[in-house]
Amino acid sequence: MSIRDSDSKTASVGEKTNVLYDDEVDVALNYLKKAHAEGAALNESSDDKELELAGAAYYGTHQLDPKLLRRVDTFILPFLCCTYLLMFLDKALLNYAASMGIKSHLKGNEYSNLGTIFSAAYIFSEPLVTYCIQKYPISKVMGVFITLWGIVLACHSACKTYAALMIVRTLLGFFEASSAVGCIAISGMYYTKAEQSARIGYWATQAGTGYIIGGLISFGFLHYHGKTFTSWQIMFLVVGLVTVVFGITTFIYLPDNVTNAWFLSESEKLEVIRHIKSNQTGLENKKVKKHQLKELFFHDKLTYPMLLVTACSQISTGAIGTFSTTITQTFGFDSYQTALLQLPIGAITAIIILVTTQMMSHFGHFTLVTTSMYIPAIIGCIVMIALPLSHKIGNLFALYLLYSGSCVITNIYIWNSCNTSGYSKRVFRNAITMIVYNVSCIVAPQMFREYSAPRYIPAKIALLVTQCVCVPLQLYIGYLCKKENDKRDVEQEGQDPPEYQFMDLTDIENRSFRYVY
Repeated sequence: MSIRDSDSKTASVGEKTNVLYDDEVDVALNYLKKAHAEGAALNESSDDKELELAGAAYYGTHQLDPKLLRRVDTFILPFLCCTYLLMFLDKALLNYAASMGIKSHLKGNEYSNLGTIFSAAYIFSEPLVTYCIQKYPISKVMGVFITLWGIVLACHSACKTYAALMIVRTLLGFFEASSAVGCIAISGMYYTKAEQSARIGYWATQAGTGYIIGGLISFGFLHYHGKTFTSWQIMFLVVGLVTVVFGITTFIYLPDNVTNAWFLSESEKLEVIRHIKSNQTGLENKKVKKHQLKELFFHDKLTYPMLLVTACSQISTGAIGTFSTTITQTFGFDSYQTALLQLPIGAITAIIILVTTQMMSHFGHFTLVTTSMYIPAIIGCIVMIALPLSHKIGNLFALYLLYSGSCVITNIYIWNSCNTSGYSKRVFRNAITMIVYNVSCIVAPQMFREYSAPRYIPAKIALLVTQCVCVPLQLYIGYLCKKENDKRDVEQEGQDPPEYQFMDLTDIENRSFRYVY
């Protein structure tokens, strides 16, 4: 039975209905039917209707009790924050190990290849991981993958050859593919679109925290001078074991979705479901729907512009994620200074993400906020190209400016979560986004070739061009969203919009859906 057939057999809300109880609809609707609570949970109050008619769907049409919202935050946000922190930290440890002696086991472009193979494995794994998240309990999938990547990270401590490092970096990329996709999916289950902007900002800020913690860890282990293990090997071992413990905790305690959240009572679950209803994106559906994937790749005019802006903006992430310590050392700083100079990078990253996501949460204006983030990065590229390496402070400040463009990936997470309906379409949009992100991370390190050291001018020019391209592209995406919203407003002018019923329709199928821009 197609979703359109199931939709036609479901009466409008407020009537006595026999809602289909199968794998075609959202898990929230099945939960409501099982609890015999469709009317109590789905009927809106008159106040909620007024809010909806006033165009407040982005901020939600139902205010959740602040105590209940804090409870959700208390049990969900720590998992998301720790997952992203460990993902970013575990991936970035190679960057810090560059100033701790790992390059003594490498020659030529082998260090660049380690960054490339990680991203290649991530790309290969992403479709499989996304399929597992769609078909199986998301908490169990993430718990298993986090535990496995922790084990692989710890195994870095036993590696002393290029071949061994290539193997563990490949496995690490394979298992870490679950992190961002899983975090985005979970964020959409508990929060309105405006709340998602803030919460995704909170856990994405851990990228900055990862820089700070990683810098402190590497600085601390630089003072270790053992005979059996080197400082970078001990660093990988300790962080890997911490990741394993967190992975096991995630497997045991993280709920799969609102309907089986162990920390909520039955009435509280219904309140949260009602709260996120205005998103018109639902909770989740465990059936992979091919027509939603076909729509994503062949009928959604926003898909490829968003993938292109992802690719261009994240070239900077791939470059500075692997080479920030190397670039910093070219300015004339020693290993200890280089490690400590990563701390401001963490603070800058955290501030940029927090400020921009909070702005979007309170005011919207996704397009304008995101476009403004490319400007500092463009200025930073120009300064690094123009200044000689002898200008330490100027070059260092320019390098820091690049992180503004890199932080756009957080806004892309928010855009995907808020602007995509249909669970299969949403999780696979996140997957293809992460694949493109990692293609950029493959290309970027290869721009830093030995022949262009120490200034790496060709790589810096490539960074400048890609950041400049993002500005008109981002504005074009905002224009497409506005144009589509205006078209739907005209279609429904003078009509009461049909009420969302958790039928797992896509944003194109559901003409009441409105895009955030």
